[in-house]
Amino acid sequence: MKSTQLPGTQPPLQGTFYGAHGLRLFFQSWYPPSCCPPSCRPPSCCPSRDEPDPRPNEAQRVNQRVKGVFAIVHGLGEHSGRYCTIVEGLTAAGYAVFGFDNQGHGKSEGQRGHINRWQDYRDNVQAFLQLVRSQEPSAPLFLMGHSLGGLIVLDYALRCAQRPEFESLQIKGLVVSAPPIQPMDSTASSARIILARLLSGLLPRLSIKMGLNKSGLSRDAEITQQAAHDPLSHSYVTLRWGSETLSTIDWVKEHIDQLALPTLLTHGEADPIVNPEGTRTIFQQIQLPHKSIAIYPGSYHEPHNDLDAARVVADLISWLEARTA
Repeated sequence: MKSTQLPGTQPPLQGTFYGAHGLRLFFQSWYPPSCCPPSCRPPSCCPSRDEPDPRPNEAQRVNQRVKGVFAIVHGLGEHSGRYCTIVEGLTAAGYAVFGFDNQGHGKSEGQRGHINRWQDYRDNVQAFLQLVRSQEPSAPLFLMGHSLGGLIVLDYALRCAQRPEFESLQIKGLVVSAPPIQPMDSTASSARIILARLLSGLLPRLSIKMGLNKSGLSRDAEITQQAAHDPLSHSYVTLRWGSETLSTIDWVKEHIDQLALPTLLTHGEADPIVNPEGTRTIFQQIQLPHKSIAIYPGSYHEPHNDLDAARVVADLISWLEARTA
């Protein structure tokens, strides 16, 4: 799925900002047809855009506010252009949607599937959300992460919750989709853990193929074909990435009871890539009174791109509406 204008939305705002180590990261956003997005107000970390602003000037603007802002952190090997069903549903419901390509993904800079340290992901999300807030300083803000993005979001919210720069964002809630808490194949996972941790220090940038079967993403054949032939997707990770990810999974599992934001957990019950039992486990460990879980029978790894996508998006909108009323 390309990052182009979707039916019923404004032309997307597209541009770049600086993330960890000065890498230039690509972002895009969509607005409801009844809302005129604010003129691009790039902070110092956002010096340029890919194309001229096609939207009205200040004198032509409709005084229509968005209900809220939904910021997406994508999964491993993919990019921000693969969330069309969410974009279409939320913009139709009056929400603005922002997404970015994490380092080493999509249109962003960086070695494919590599990080020096997990802190890089936290720095990228913080810079992304500061960009979102520069465009929408007061609208209710929600943060979603899918798969790897779900792990990034959980780690970010747990580690940064008490920091002034996090508190200034005023995040109203988290949506965590198919977080990689529990692998499907524990034997193969154990072997990868040993390999990654032994060799990460010696060959940190050595790339290995993930061996991910795209058919496990969705029961929709069109979706799997698009994913398999998407030039912006990739199938490689480095040993350092593996070691950092495994350590973060362990840390999040140990600290998940400290999560302090309203959270919606979602997962496809038939996910062949990440075991939904991991999502059920952390749901039970979260101590918040305002927590919800939705497990979709039959859905694979990407419920928002599966045959139940309409229901998934409707549930998401209902959850958002309850927190923006």
